[in-house]
Amino acid sequence: MDGRDAQSPETPDVTETSDVRLANAQLETTIRAMRVQLERERSGTESAGQAALAEMAGEVSALKRTIQEMRDQMEAQHNAGEAEIQSAKSAAAAEIAALESTIGALRAELETKEQQHRKELSDREAAFARERESLQQHVKTIRSELETRP
Repeated sequence: MDGRDAQSPETPDVTETSDVRLANAQLETTIRAMRVQLERERSGTESAGQAALAEMAGEVSALKRTIQEMRDQMEAQHNAGEAEIQSAKSAAAAEIAALESTIGALRAELETKEQQHRKELSDREAAFARERESLQQHVKTIRSELETRP
């Protein structure tokens, strides 16, 4: 029994060592698998991050192009507006010149008609005065004739 007792403690020791080695081997395998998985995830995360950065860079580039196109359109509209303003100013200046010329011609015509009217009025007043004088003379003559009649 002494030999058995000595072997009994040895057998559990070998079994324990074997179990520990097996557990260690399983832990090492698990650790390696976890490391591989972690590396895959890190690589995937880096790839996803780089892809996201590339996508964002593409979006930024597209937005910059859109902004430049909008600036170009705004500038073209501004230039077109300025051209329309200049055209309107030129047309207005031409219309103002034509109206001023018409006003000048109408003033001259009005002055001429006023002068004609004044002359006609003066002529009529003179004719009226002559006619009145003549009528007064005629009345005097008729009175004289009537007074000299018996």
